[in-house]
Amino acid sequence: MKNNKPINIAACGMDKQTSKLLEMVFNGPGRGNYALVEQLESAQACIFDLDSLEGMNLWKDYRNRYPQMPTVILSLNHKDIAGTVYVQKPIEIDNLLKALNKIKRLIEEESAPKSGAQKVSVKSASVKPQQAPRDAKLATEIAIEEEEEALHQYCGYAQDINPDNPQGFLKFYYEPNQYLQGFFEKAFVIGQQLDSGGIMIEGLYTKMILMPKQNQILCGCEFNDSQLRTMTLLPLSNSHLRMTTLSEAEIILSQDDNQLIEQPLDKFLWRVALWTSRGRVPKGTDLYKKIVLLYWPNFTRLIVTPYALKISALWMVQPHSLLETAKILEIPQRYVFALFTAARAIQLAFVDRRIERRVSQSISTSGAKRGIFQRLLARLRAPSS
Repeated sequence: MKNNKPINIAACGMDKQTSKLLEMVFNGPGRGNYALVEQLESAQACIFDLDSLEGMNLWKDYRNRYPQMPTVILSLNHKDIAGTVYVQKPIEIDNLLKALNKIKRLIEEESAPKSGAQKVSVKSASVKPQQAPRDAKLATEIAIEEEEEALHQYCGYAQDINPDNPQGFLKFYYEPNQYLQGFFEKAFVIGQQLDSGGIMIEGLYTKMILMPKQNQILCGCEFNDSQLRTMTLLPLSNSHLRMTTLSEAEIILSQDDNQLIEQPLDKFLWRVALWTSRGRVPKGTDLYKKIVLLYWPNFTRLIVTPYALKISALWMVQPHSLLETAKILEIPQRYVFALFTAARAIQLAFVDRRIERRVSQSISTSGAKRGIFQRLLARLRAPSS
């Protein structure tokens, strides 16, 4: 059985900037899963910066003292060291979280109860032979997870919650306004109220201009997905972010001066919501209320999360709550939550708070809908090609 306590992790060889970054990660997206500790003696794993002034000497001493401690290696240059997980510098938050998750899984597996025949004394002379199977196991774990990371960065890892235990719901809630997602959504709403022009956001890596009426966002060509994903994972400090209303003429001028490139706004907001939520829903979302999907998502340009087509088809036929949807389709709840949060971010889905009235008006057609629904559900449950 997995231990729900945070994994204690020590940091070695860090400069102030890297230490500050680690604190932000452990207090932000890593909160509850990992805890920074000062002493290696009380740590279950370590994050080691090999590029510090005495990095290699410190590493030799550390490895001699803790030959089997799971370790994340930070370095500008690739390091292939047995029993470690490498993260390239400059550090990307998402890559660091992936590495920490691999370490966490390894620790959880090794802490699982073992039979008497499997137990080996730590004091025995077999320490080095044990290292090879452990390294092979870690390598296999990494290889398998590489194929899953693209999925998990959008939907997270959380296991299903028990509907009979409301306390378990807390891990599936987050506050979008504490992240960049909330700031973008606020600009999106303000921009929708404009007759023309758009909203310029300043204070990021590049200027951005949102034009909701045209479903466009303009941003610098140097601004890539990696930078955006890193920012979406960290709690927002909006003191340096500004919103300004621009006319159409000002937008054209700013686009030329800053070499801004167009991309679909719905695609941008959808992606930001998935990265930020990672399989969670905004705080206050009623998991028992039915979800209304206004129209079919444009999956030709939007990220298609697992079971997105089946979930959308179900909601288009008849609204169901988030928990009902997962139960009907027999899929993990986080996939349902992820799709709803992304669709909500572009105002494509919402919780139906007029459900009693809507249901009473649909009684006369319920028989016909039930027939359509049953036929569709049979197709949804069929194995995907």
